[in-house]
Amino acid sequence: MDTKISKVSLIWVIIMVGFAMHMLTDILPIFWGADIAMPDASGEASTGMMLFMIGMAFFVPMCGLLCMNYRSCKAMRVINLVLATVMMLFNLFHATELLSEFNPVQLLIHPVMAVLGIYLFVYSIRMVKQKD
Repeated sequence: MDTKISKVSLIWVIIMVGFAMHMLTDILPIFWGADIAMPDASGEASTGMMLFMIGMAFFVPMCGLLCMNYRSCKAMRVINLVLATVMMLFNLFHATELLSEFNPVQLLIHPVMAVLGIYLFVYSIRMVKQKD
């Protein structure tokens, strides 16, 4: 059981790092003087989108890691599975953006995040099915 728990915790951490790299690659062109603002940007950040991004990039993975800390309780493993499902679906849907707006730099990140989401989901299911 410890091996699977280590894998789940490690995947949560890698997903957090992956989101950080995803955002970093979006802002790197600034260093070469490129304008990275969205064409229809008004200069004000949408609070809802900011909360959603913080939730997916930090809050959901952090809660998943906390669930792994209290994994002896089956409810925590089930909550982790729900969070892993949300993360997997988000990563899969987000990766489909490469089809409409191809970005070669993001091509290195999106597929990895999608695969990590699937692995996280599979390992989380195995943890829930295990007997205490």
